[in-house]
Amino acid sequence: MRTVRHGVRRAAPRGTGSRLAAAGLLVLALPALAACGFKPVYGARSASAVGSGAPASVQLNQVFIDPLPDRSGQVLRNKLIDRFYHEGRPSDPAYRLAIQLAAQEEDLGIRQDATATRARLRLVASYELIDNRTGQPVYRTFSRAIISYNLLEAQYATLVAQQDAYDRGLTQLADEIQTRLALFFAREPEPAPAAASPG
Repeated sequence: MRTVRHGVRRAAPRGTGSRLAAAGLLVLALPALAACGFKPVYGARSASAVGSGAPASVQLNQVFIDPLPDRSGQVLRNKLIDRFYHEGRPSDPAYRLAIQLAAQEEDLGIRQDATATRARLRLVASYELIDNRTGQPVYRTFSRAIISYNLLEAQYATLVAQQDAYDRGLTQLADEIQTRLALFFAREPEPAPAAASPG
């Protein structure tokens, strides 16, 4: 095991009436859902709607991603930047995301001459979300991706396959990190209303 540190009136189609009725019911139901505390994970973005209870997309836009060493770390960070910053990078981020990335490669399909025909790449990202106001972590977890690729006799072809495996694995990690953080922000409690001042 090796450790390493992308003009005629036509009749309406069948089911059109039922779909319109369903859409109408959904529109009528939205206020009730909102009253029950329902909110979409990825809601409309607004630069002023930052803080607890804001849509996850707004919260993600307020997360600074710490730089990572090595090429794989830089690739992962760039993938997260593409997913988080839909309104440009934050000037005064509310959170900081610290990530530790580890990679292991294991040979598979050993021939009689002790050479391998395939390899398995395991990527593990351990990360924590830190509240910049307090300096304390508010969320901590890890994500992993496992990708297999062929070991070919041509060294260049094997290198291309290895790089493709890393890219696919890092894409999986970026997608999962985005999803986990979005769900975390969606579960955050709404801010309590300000208490009325005594009259």
